[in-house]
Amino acid sequence: MQISDYKMNEIKNWWPYSYRTQDEQNNKYCFILLNQPILDSALAVRLWTGSSMKVTVDGGTSIWAKLINNSQYSIEKEVPDLITGDFDSADIENIEYFKRMGAEVIETMDQDRTDFTKCLDEVGKRIYGRTSTTTSGQISGTATTSGQDISVVYAYVENSGRLDQIMANIQTLFFGEEYLGSIPLYLINSQSISWLLQPGKHSIHLPEEVLLVPGKSEAEVLDSLHCGLIPLAGPTIVTSTGLKWNLNEDELKFGALVSTSNAFASKEIVIETDKPLLWTMDIIT
Repeated sequence: MQISDYKMNEIKNWWPYSYRTQDEQNNKYCFILLNQPILDSALAVRLWTGSSMKVTVDGGTSIWAKLINNSQYSIEKEVPDLITGDFDSADIENIEYFKRMGAEVIETMDQDRTDFTKCLDEVGKRIYGRTSTTTSGQISGTATTSGQDISVVYAYVENSGRLDQIMANIQTLFFGEEYLGSIPLYLINSQSISWLLQPGKHSIHLPEEVLLVPGKSEAEVLDSLHCGLIPLAGPTIVTSTGLKWNLNEDELKFGALVSTSNAFASKEIVIETDKPLLWTMDIIT
């Protein structure tokens, strides 16, 4: 089957650097801190400070408490808006402290879903004013006043430590639409930004200000940025423009071709895919 059979009516636009351009684009985002040591405190604090909804997940709460207790940064609002998890890896003293300071604490005991997945469910409830996800997996309810402001969700987690936990975080991306609807969900860390491209056509945009690196031309900066297209849902037909090594209805699959260590040739990348495809790229901080 040709990729054209899967074309959607509209292109899905992605602005992974919304957190840096929110004033110009009026983007309000939710920041979720997962349970993994932070390797770039400046980036984590920047994301936290600029967010309209601040969330810590289980052990991420203790990681945040440690950061603010040993931080050189001035953080105006240190208390999370929401803390979720089964709390098997968090310091309960940190949970209780933030609760006394006004944080909403939700214990999520369901062991059939990861703490990250359950957190997305809770975030979605607050954005859309719903009490549960429908059996069809579709968003029900209307956006709350605060939810109308949230247009992006960033989940900070380093790609280090246990491989099964890394894969679990990627697995949660597949639940993004179920819990967040059309709101983009990005995994972000000190090295990369990653997200899931659903079947259809996508346009990925890099703002010009991100590409302004002293001593380098825009073309040099683009060429130095690595990216990858990972076929997690089995053999996947992909077409792209704007990459150093483009694809033309090529089949990506493990054991054959997987487009890793690709690079940018343009500040706008267009990708068509017939199955869910993981996109990952270097971050410029």
